[in-house]
Amino acid sequence: MVVSLEKNVPHQVVIIGGGFGGLYTAKTLKKANVNVTLIDKRNFHLFQPLLYQVATGTLSPADISSPLRSVFRKSKNTQVFLGEVNDIDPETQEVILGDRTIPYDTLVVATGA
Repeated sequence: MVVSLEKNVPHQVVIIGGGFGGLYTAKTLKKANVNVTLIDKRNFHLFQPLLYQVATGTLSPADISSPLRSVFRKSKNTQVFLGEVNDIDPETQEVILGDRTIPYDTLVVATGA
């Protein structure tokens, strides 16, 4: 783990995945003294247990999905990035996306099944 020499720099938490695991981890950390970066290849959270109701016409797709940015709009320490993770470099503690790298102190991989 990389230890910052500056005391004012908050701990960097990167969460890969905006499903149930990633969403609840980020929500739990919203009042902590950390910076949270949530990365997902989709810009919405889908409540999959109700997909059958969309298929039968009981619910509309908008009823079971929420944009990730709107979920975290009141969370001052959370950023949402739309992108696909290409690699993770544990030696430099970076998550590598197509066009950028994101450093982390703690990495949570919550990509689902």
